Amino acid sequence: MKRFLVWSMVALPPTLLILLSLKPLEIHSIRFFGFFATVFLSILIMALRVIPDLQSQKRFRRQTAVSLIMVVSIIVFNWPLKIAYGFSRPAFNQVAEQVMTGETLETPRRIGWFRIERIEAPGPAANGIDYQGLRLWTSLHPNGNTGFVQASPDNLKFNLWSHFRLDKTWQFIAED
Repeated sequence: MKRFLVWSMVALPPTLLILLSLKPLEIHSIRFFGFFATVFLSILIMALRVIPDLQSQKRFRRQTAVSLIMVVSIIVFNWPLKIAYGFSRPAFNQVAEQVMTGETLETPRRIGWFRIERIEAPGPAANGIDYQGLRLWTSLHPNGNTGFVQASPDNLKFNLWSHFRLDKTWQFIAED
């Protein structure tokens, strides 16, 4: 039981962040939750260095340090989302080709590792702004959608809450 408790204190923060980043949430939410995980793990590392009974637990200190490094790397690079996108990109490109040829795709549907709630083709939007790229929305909300946009990062004409560049052609955005 003691090993399970120790393991859960060390492994739970990065595991939760990986799951949150694959939801996918906007980058601000991941940074918010990641901040608390970082603080938790930092306090744990300090306790390991100060409390005499725990100073001999070198293995536990190493595990905690690795966990802290994982949390910080997720906050900074959001690598779980990038990895999931990397596996899903061929499916995204296939859907983009189908939409560009005029094919109508039913939603909601799975595209790669992501559940897409709505697909919007390029062209004039309801508000008159001409969006240049395909939109694969993972979350629909009256105040703004969240999802993948096939557009240059320099040409994002959205009311952005957050933006995460995946590559030169696909962006992950959350509207405000």
